[in-house]
Amino acid sequence: MARASGERAPSFTSEELEKLVDGVLPQYTLLYGPPDKQVSAHRKKDIWRAIAKDVRTLGVYHRRSTHCWKRWEDIHRWSK
Repeated sequence: MARASGERAPSFTSEELEKLVDGVLPQYTLLYGPPDKQVSAHRKKDIWRAIAKDVRTLGVYHRRSTHCWKRWEDIHRWSK
């Protein structure tokens, strides 16, 4: 789905959110764990790309890794 410049992407569907959470939780320690368990920024980007690829398999919208990361950060912030 292409969108015009300046338009917002559609909201994540419940299926996309479920796929996002299912992708992040197994990788949580690598992404957010203690410093001795964390990985390089490059590896984190690769993890987020893989998560975004899984979310895209639903075919709702072409979510990029930055979309998924920002949505996860929103969810994470709201749950505190």
